[in-house]
Amino acid sequence: MVDAAYYQDLFRQIFKGQRVIIVGLPLAGTADAVTRFRRLGSDRCLVLASGRGTGTFPSPDDADWMILEHRSPDVVAALHAVEGLMANPPAEVIGAMDRYDADRRALVLAPVVTLGPIPTEMAGRRVWGGRPAASLALEDKTRIDAFWDRIGVERSPFVVAPLSIGAVRGASDRMNRGWGSVWAGDARDGLHGGAHLIRWVRSESDLTEALTFFGARCDRVRIMPFLEGIPCSIHGLVFPGHIMTLRPVELITLRPSASAKFLYAGAATYWDPHDTDREYMRGVARRVGEAFFEQVGPGTFTVDGIMTEDGFRPTELNPRFGAGLSVMARGLPDVPLILICQALQGGEALDYRPQELEDLLVQGADTHRSGGGWTVIKKAESETHEHPVVRADGGFRLATGGQTADGTLLVGPSNVGGFVRFTPEPARMPRGPSAASQVAAAFALADREFGTGLGSLSAAREVRS
Repeated sequence: MVDAAYYQDLFRQIFKGQRVIIVGLPLAGTADAVTRFRRLGSDRCLVLASGRGTGTFPSPDDADWMILEHRSPDVVAALHAVEGLMANPPAEVIGAMDRYDADRRALVLAPVVTLGPIPTEMAGRRVWGGRPAASLALEDKTRIDAFWDRIGVERSPFVVAPLSIGAVRGASDRMNRGWGSVWAGDARDGLHGGAHLIRWVRSESDLTEALTFFGARCDRVRIMPFLEGIPCSIHGLVFPGHIMTLRPVELITLRPSASAKFLYAGAATYWDPHDTDREYMRGVARRVGEAFFEQVGPGTFTVDGIMTEDGFRPTELNPRFGAGLSVMARGLPDVPLILICQALQGGEALDYRPQELEDLLVQGADTHRSGGGWTVIKKAESETHEHPVVRADGGFRLATGGQTADGTLLVGPSNVGGFVRFTPEPARMPRGPSAASQVAAAFALADREFGTGLGSLSAAREVRS
């Protein structure tokens, strides 16, 4: 059976002695990647960072960097700004690349999560592992239900409506099962994720506000019933001749009490659905993977949905790297999972040994649980500070003295303003239940102690008996 060392050797053949340019991540978000490339034998890296970010910077012994300060209104805008930077790099960026890589033999690595087309080269250097353009057509949230129907996946009812008051009111009334309706915008102005163009409409004021919001950004919305249950996803890797499916991942999606928005706030693998539901989700992923290969070719994807009282119901397909893969990668630090996914979607013909890799990843992800909650905030932060926290009175408080921490709370800067991350201690985190309520409690602590302004948040309920 293959092990982590096999895959490290596989990528050492690519990156040994290779110059690597990392583009479009906050500088603090590149430390692990820089360390990984150096351990694979790469030359010192060049990081073209989209801000300082929160956390530890790479070692100056391992990387040079240029910080491109850019303020974005939200994460989706930040991702699209990176795509624009890669397509049309300014003179100062090209100059930095030429100083680092005069003979233009470096490989450029884009962010693993992208929402739009990625060029095949940047300033004369090959972009390695970019997302295939054919995958973009599968991500429009107003069109995906035809895909579910074509491959025979059970879904919830929906209506796609133009943005007129009569159309959306009628559709919303028809879809309301007593808990309101959920609207998802089309991709007129570009693909989106992280619940950015999603609203939960429960009142007339919600409806009129949603109509104004979507009217400035979309032509149509998909309206479906609100589904109570645990937001979750199932990931797949598509190889020629093999569809790999992994374990379910909880999507930490919190509900602000004073807003129609959802707060997408990370992912975690502590939650366990029933075994039959787990296998059903993996079966859905296999069907998606077969259709994905026919339409796109090799690559990665995630099917997002809700574990309702009637079972898993998909809500969207993200035909790209999903956050849950990063969570599983953190739980298996010796397996270069992110590089495997980028190589696969970039068309690298490697001896992946997919069945053995699937066994390694599923067993490893079940054994080594990981994840937590994270989000950007509007409040501007200039410095990173991290604090151990302990459970107390149904929530969390800052640890004192020599107390054993139940997790850590990290607060620092981002391109939006600030960033908050709660990371539970895996050995002290229960397996089976949803992790979302603990993330909400940790965010409440961040509001009390550091004024992060996240507000009152609640978690989804487990309704599957």
